[in-house]
Amino acid sequence: MKTEVFPNSMEQVPGLLEHELQAFFHRQRERYDYGELFEAIYFDMCEYVGRKGKRIRPLLFLSAYRALGGRRDVKDTSLLQAAIALELLHAFVLVHDDLIDRSEKRRGLPTFHKMVEERQGRLSDAERTGQGVALVVGDLLFALAMETLQQGSFGEQAESQALKKFLSYVTDTGVGEIFDILLGSRDISRVSKEDIERTYFLKTTRYTFEAPCVLAAILAGAPGEKAEDLAAVMEPLGLAFQIQNDLMEFSHLDGRDQLLPTDLLEGKKTLLVREAYDRLGETDRSFLQMCLHASTRNDASISKVQDLLRKSGALAAMQDRCARLFQEAKDRLSRSHLQPQEQEAISQAIQWVRQSVRVSV
Repeated sequence: MKTEVFPNSMEQVPGLLEHELQAFFHRQRERYDYGELFEAIYFDMCEYVGRKGKRIRPLLFLSAYRALGGRRDVKDTSLLQAAIALELLHAFVLVHDDLIDRSEKRRGLPTFHKMVEERQGRLSDAERTGQGVALVVGDLLFALAMETLQQGSFGEQAESQALKKFLSYVTDTGVGEIFDILLGSRDISRVSKEDIERTYFLKTTRYTFEAPCVLAAILAGAPGEKAEDLAAVMEPLGLAFQIQNDLMEFSHLDGRDQLLPTDLLEGKKTLLVREAYDRLGETDRSFLQMCLHASTRNDASISKVQDLLRKSGALAAMQDRCARLFQEAKDRLSRSHLQPQEQEAISQAIQWVRQSVRVSV
């Protein structure tokens, strides 16, 4: 009989997760009652984390936990809090990422530093204040994520092992962010595909796909080889999702909306751009380099980049690469130590995430 990712109680998971997220911040409110000066910041933090999103990490964690035979019901508070720790980690990354990229919008609303800046009104140092407060709020979210992960009742050994892995993912994410920043200042001709793939793996794959599955395996009490196999499956899967995200951003790109946070508008070195550079002739390469390094991007430069990417054939090449990576992940899963029913459940969770990314902006 086919195993379902969301059978019976699992159908409730998205709603349960949103409810627990709200309850979590309600419980924390008394602890963070530092008076009027901090109150608005705390509510901004609650609103930012609570914004409607895909919740890929906590939902993948809960799906993997159930797939690997975890005994706790999805309504178990400790289990939900472990899932929420991953969403808090994601929020920490986003707050700092928005600062680094100087983004003004996140999920259709102001980024955290912009929310704080707007509260300052016309004060001369409003921008600096917003950036400074956002930097520290990101640190608070990271501390909350670590604390929340340790507040379950999974046993000292499992929780210690989970926390150790959790921190290794945070470290790699930070290194990936540094690579992303340093590569951003280089000409595309000096950025290799290997550089970009390593950045994708460290900055995104590790904490978005590997962490939820490996932490779920640890807390579910699964054997170590299953956690290692899941990590191996997530490596090509994470790269495939990042390429898919690059293609989706390209399809939704609108040069008129300069507040829309996209890697292409920000001049980042993506695999899609590098593939186009490799395929273009010398003159078109020069045009692409000029557009990517322009201090400001207008409709004309964005339109030129779009034309060059289409002309190069990079879009089709990346779609093909994406399909091969998904197949590689599937093959690795089939060769893993997971039982057939566990493989089926993980496969369905992957398909659910794939559909979620595909239809979301």
